[in-house]
Amino acid sequence: MPGRDRRVMTGRFLRVRALCALAALVMTPLVAVGTASASAVATGDWPQFRNGPAHQGVNTAETALSVSTVSGLRQQWVTKIGGSVWSSPATADGRVYVGGLDGRLHALDAATGQQLWAKPDSALTGDWTFTSPAIGDGVVYLGINRPAAEIWAFDAMTGATKWRTGASISNINGSPVVAGGVVYAATTEDQVLALDAATGVRIWDAKPNGGRGSGFYSSPTVAGGKVFAASLNQQVYALDASTGAVLWSFPTGGHNSSTPAVVDGTVYFGSRDGNVYAVNADTGVQRWKVRYGTNILASFQSSPAVVNGTVYIGTNNDRRVLALDAASGAIRWSFRTGGVVMSSPVVANGVVYVGSDDRSVYALRATNGQRLWSAKVSGAVDSGPVVAQGEVYAGTYGDNGGGNVYSFALSR
Repeated sequence: MPGRDRRVMTGRFLRVRALCALAALVMTPLVAVGTASASAVATGDWPQFRNGPAHQGVNTAETALSVSTVSGLRQQWVTKIGGSVWSSPATADGRVYVGGLDGRLHALDAATGQQLWAKPDSALTGDWTFTSPAIGDGVVYLGINRPAAEIWAFDAMTGATKWRTGASISNINGSPVVAGGVVYAATTEDQVLALDAATGVRIWDAKPNGGRGSGFYSSPTVAGGKVFAASLNQQVYALDASTGAVLWSFPTGGHNSSTPAVVDGTVYFGSRDGNVYAVNADTGVQRWKVRYGTNILASFQSSPAVVNGTVYIGTNNDRRVLALDAASGAIRWSFRTGGVVMSSPVVANGVVYVGSDDRSVYALRATNGQRLWSAKVSGAVDSGPVVAQGEVYAGTYGDNGGGNVYSFALSR
């Protein structure tokens, strides 16, 4: 995977089935850890993909960056890591964590960008990770494909291995989630896992489609005692978070690699059938769907952000960011970038932040899509940027200019 053009990789991202058979997990617990904490979110950090297990993509604690100040953002630092970045960063306690296509977790100083450590110590040939780190109580969790996939738990300060899952499971392309002392993850072969966050011991292992067909390239979403998982087999599932039992499934007309967001009892997600869906979280009954575009490229890989009655999502077909009414799906506004928008928008203090294949990061007014700020970077920004403690972090992908992590902040 490392070193390939983004478009070649994307085809693999959507098509490749893992070659290894599913096997029982052999755990190697080393040190106990605590449960995931809400304190990082409360203080303005961004501790995991989409900033929480419900994957709403919102930072409600951000105060420094706003509609009136965001135009003052300037690049603070850029750090080259050992591989292109498909992972969204995570932040906690003055550090930025990001996965690279070198198959390692990189810890950077948030103030300077200096790399503090990268783990595992040495990457093996064929190692790679798409997944974004998840942080809970001083531990960072990451899925690494080596090519036999494992979930790893690292000490957030030192990078020391707490535990790893050991024996091979199918590739993990969706980010792990930490919620209530449990790590949830999904694999590319119809498998959703729940692991004890302290030990890595398997709590349950579900195969929603009976182990048949395609698996998951999105992250599980945890809300209201349920785990929601969008699959390439054209289904979105709701599982019991305690047992893994399937509660309902919802059919779409295409592959699903958009991670669902759950807000106020509704599940929002995009599909490669060209629709954005809103589904009742308890019953799986469709509330609405909106189709955008008419051709094969009219699809959604971006994951939605939902806040203040609006759904924000990027499009593949015509390079736009859309804002939809959360109650009806009606389009409120659209903003056209210069490239495909696989990046997942995030919202903080009235501003929408999103990346594009045009090698840019944008800040848009949440109410009308007005461009407030943008910055050019070295490569495509296919992962979602994050906003934390008055700074914007983003990584770049691609053979030409990929593998950089950027920090933008107000002038110091």
